[in-house]
Amino acid sequence: MFMNANSLAFKTGSFDHSISGFVGWYDCFDFNTNQFTQADLKSKEILRVLKDGGRFACCSWEEQQDLRFMEQAILRYYPAILEDHEYLERRPIGLAYEKPEGYEIILRSAGFRNIQIIREEAIFISTNEEEWWQQMLQVGWASLTGKIELNGHDQLQRIKEAIFKDLQYYKQADGIQFSKTVFFVCGIK
Repeated sequence: MFMNANSLAFKTGSFDHSISGFVGWYDCFDFNTNQFTQADLKSKEILRVLKDGGRFACCSWEEQQDLRFMEQAILRYYPAILEDHEYLERRPIGLAYEKPEGYEIILRSAGFRNIQIIREEAIFISTNEEEWWQQMLQVGWASLTGKIELNGHDQLQRIKEAIFKDLQYYKQADGIQFSKTVFFVCGIK
């Protein structure tokens, strides 16, 4: 079933467990100030559909070294991107600035207890520069690199070559390596 987390169609106390990946609380919570910007309906709905003693777990990216690298490289080689409305609206593409401390505040405010935060870090390997570039396009950079290409294929090609040169710092014998950290937040009703 596909539905809005702000208004779940399930009866109160329906589930023993609720698991979610990358829900996103940007619409109601500022992770820089750890303050609510408006009422949080999602966590209260999740709490509502859990049975007493039910458990909720969710996850979010804490750090994505490859996406941060891509953004910094684009800014370095194409600073005009800072004038692009789409980029400014979605900035940074694919990066999450949600923090575990914010999730703890969100869940505690909704009424969850025994909140735990678990972090996992892993190294992600792309076999070569082109594979890595395709991954970046798939996570959201395609529309903006397409705009750069509209200014001239040569310009995009020069930027891509400069980025590939910078990627050599992350290249190991088995490929291009970047670390990523995800966090899991668990709470009990």
